[in-house]
Amino acid sequence: MADFQVPDPILNSPYEEPTLHWWIEEGSPPQKREGRRPAMYFYRDPKIRSEQQGRQGGEPVELKLVNQIRDLVATWRHQGCPGASRTTHELLSWWRREGREKRLFFAQIEAAETIIFLREARSDFLQGVDVPRDEPNDSQKAEGAAGFLRYASKLATGSGKTTVMGMLAAWSILNKVNDRADARFSDVVLVVCPNVNIRQRLAELDPNLGDASLYRTRDLVPEHLMKLLRQGKVVITNWHVFEPHVASVGGQGGRVVKAGQPVETRERIHIGEQNTTARGKRYLTLSTLEMMVAAQQLEILAGSEKRDEAGNLISVEVRATKYVESDSAVIARVLGREVGGKQNILVMNDEGR
Repeated sequence: MADFQVPDPILNSPYEEPTLHWWIEEGSPPQKREGRRPAMYFYRDPKIRSEQQGRQGGEPVELKLVNQIRDLVATWRHQGCPGASRTTHELLSWWRREGREKRLFFAQIEAAETIIFLREARSDFLQGVDVPRDEPNDSQKAEGAAGFLRYASKLATGSGKTTVMGMLAAWSILNKVNDRADARFSDVVLVVCPNVNIRQRLAELDPNLGDASLYRTRDLVPEHLMKLLRQGKVVITNWHVFEPHVASVGGQGGRVVKAGQPVETRERIHIGEQNTTARGKRYLTLSTLEMMVAAQQLEILAGSEKRDEAGNLISVEVRATKYVESDSAVIARVLGREVGGKQNILVMNDEGR
């Protein structure tokens, strides 16, 4: 295996576009190649045993759209970013300027630059670039849901993804503040993350922190633009808060609260010694079941009863109508009434599902 180790793993400066890369295949010596590594992944057919596949590491599959966009962004950059707004030009120049005390990695600038390119580049640069929209299913469309564009930036762990999020938040907010009529931008940024610890770390994305915010500590926004940046709003939350709340009063014996949208559910209830859920089954005592049926919280479906040899009830299938928040109510709760009413919001999904 020693012959297959990379002798000099670092070939490029983190501040410049890569000019060399190692081509690595399992079981073969690494090859130093000119140029940047093309975007691709290696596919291994799960139905075929590894020793039967042509390549032990799988077959390379090129990400053609990624490589196409990467080349177009480079051309666009070298021609001075045609189509970009004055605000965008000022930010790009600020991030790339000579003499920065805290230099940004090439990968960070390119990640933000790519999203900017897809939104602002002159139309001739975008010919042939077809990023598919994230469309809802038929039932969601029937409820009025519309599709949206989802862009993804993939960066290695430790490369500074939070900084990229700050760059894009500043770009969107400042452009919107300078031109309220431009629908390409939003002055509301919603950051969705997976847990409380990450949410606390991302708090530095709030422009109201001033000099303590990421925009100043990482020198992403000139000081004279911070006042404009604070006209926007950055909301950082966990994905769990988007679960619609179910209206209830008084626990299992409480009255039915008809607030929100009705959602019908069916499930099998097993009779047990206590009210609990175990191994995917829901258990209620017989008295609790009778009380919930009397309160019209549950309806026993005809012919669904199962009894033991002594005639004791074992389980029943029930139908229930729960009243959950509407989509607009969820947004109003998470973002607040003032922000939740906006039609144009930039959402950043930081591993938040």
